[in-house]
Amino acid sequence: MGIEPTATTEAQLRALAARTGRDVQVLVDEAVRQYVESLAITDLEPEHVAETQTALIPELRNVPDWKASDA
Repeated sequence: MGIEPTATTEAQLRALAARTGRDVQVLVDEAVRQYVESLAITDLEPEHVAETQTALIPELRNVPDWKASDA
């Protein structure tokens, strides 16, 4: 996959890379990864909420009950 940033975005990426001592490609890869992960987390349609909650129940069985006094 190729990404063609605008001249302004590319200049900002290069400035950020210089300031942080990181490679431009590493910054772009990290930004794309974070974007895709955030979409995956929030890509839940309202009609799938109950189904998703039900599917997660087995994972919660070994979690101890939370109590206000534990905080």
